[in-house]
Amino acid sequence: MTTTNTHAALDIVTTRSAVAIQDRPLVPLSSWLTDAMEKCARVDQAFQILTPHDARITLPLRMMLGTRQARWVVQEPDEGYYDGFTGFPLEWDGAAFVVSEKAKEGPSETFLREVPDDDLGHHLVVSLNVVHDATSGLLLGGVIEDLARALAGTAPRCWGTAEPALSRWSPPELTDLCRRRSPASTLLVFMGPHGGDVPPFGGTVQVSRVTSGVKESITFALACPADREPPLEELEDLADRYTRTGVLRTLNVQWTPALRDLTYPSRAIGVPSPLAMGIGPEGVAEIGIEHALSAEATGRRIGDAASPGLWFPLAGGDDTAAWTRLRTLMEHLTEPATGTGRWRTS
Repeated sequence: MTTTNTHAALDIVTTRSAVAIQDRPLVPLSSWLTDAMEKCARVDQAFQILTPHDARITLPLRMMLGTRQARWVVQEPDEGYYDGFTGFPLEWDGAAFVVSEKAKEGPSETFLREVPDDDLGHHLVVSLNVVHDATSGLLLGGVIEDLARALAGTAPRCWGTAEPALSRWSPPELTDLCRRRSPASTLLVFMGPHGGDVPPFGGTVQVSRVTSGVKESITFALACPADREPPLEELEDLADRYTRTGVLRTLNVQWTPALRDLTYPSRAIGVPSPLAMGIGPEGVAEIGIEHALSAEATGRRIGDAASPGLWFPLAGGDDTAAWTRLRTLMEHLTEPATGTGRWRTS
């Protein structure tokens, strides 16, 4: 095989892929893995991580493995491999792990093994994009802290550029790091306190310079017990607040069956269901508010009347109905508004 990338975290390297073997029960987004992923991205090389069938991965690593050029490869208890997210069988073709012909027969039996009900709950996953004016007094991390306080009752405990996040939560220090690295983007992880009455929470934030200012792309996840209802009212209040300040671009909320902590096994626990979507003033202005409000899904105005955003509840019925509502809404929002002759996008 011809190598194009060498790194201490990588065990197999070919011209098409780089594989990191992680033989441990819990695999975090370590600094070695983040560095290896960045190097693979620079040369357009697929990054694949190989774990045992009974290993779990952390939330930040799951987020990073959700990209087009990444794959979670799981080794079967006996022989063979499967995709940790879909369960479809994989095989090594000499240069990368690829979907096997056996995938036509369905997911791996190991992937389909049931997880005990006592271990199950839900994850509330919030994907939030905000853009701030690039001023000398800008302080990052406030939106993350607002999310944490509204949904978990406390601020994050720690942050860092990889796991474990070892720095005490400090928006000024977080801002200083991102400012030093600018104009390059910075990926950070954050976590809540461990133990006590606080539900597990954490996530990632990508800070980058954009034409209109400084963008925070936040993924926030909260682990909830099986009997908890999703906090939609609190999320709508946050969307309203950030619409009024003008920083909200988009907010998407999903509710997914998951373990009661913030780790993920390579098992078929369930599929996420969309709960709501928020669009900030800039997106609403581009779409046209009358066109947006004519969607089949009922939208509500949020923020100031002069520069409103929109909030679309999507929950209700089963998961299939919620996904149908989201798909229909997105198709409507990207249609050309009547009489304009041009495409509208969010």
